[in-house]
Amino acid sequence: MEKLEVGRFYAKTFNEETTYEFIVYDNQTMDCPTLNFTDLNWIDLKPRFVVSGPNVRYELNVYGKTRDLDSQKLIGNYVIDDELLRYLRNNGMARYSTDMAYLYNFGDKDGYDHRANYGVSRPFKRAIKKGPILVRQRSGNFN
Repeated sequence: MEKLEVGRFYAKTFNEETTYEFIVYDNQTMDCPTLNFTDLNWIDLKPRFVVSGPNVRYELNVYGKTRDLDSQKLIGNYVIDDELLRYLRNNGMARYSTDMAYLYNFGDKDGYDHRANYGVSRPFKRAIKKGPILVRQRSGNFN
């Protein structure tokens, strides 16, 4: 059975030197041609994203000695439409916190953890008084 493309989304770094492309399919998998990964099952949408599939678990690795320069290699923006994000959530393919929903200006501001409580989906933790922190994070300052 051939898998059909549902949509695509992109993760762009703060310095905009790198854009990671993700292709989502109707069989609840996704590919990341940028990293040469196929058949991924889920992604954590955050500055240092994590993807996982049957044969791979990858976390964006930008650790180094110069934090200011490395923080610019973190994900500064996810380009994803609301309908595709809803598809990912409904199929247990995406996870993100409320903080990340505000940081990346997702249409749905409630975080979502599809792996919580042994497979029972529930909202991720709620952020309280995070305004000043998110302002700094939007400019790439995570310290």
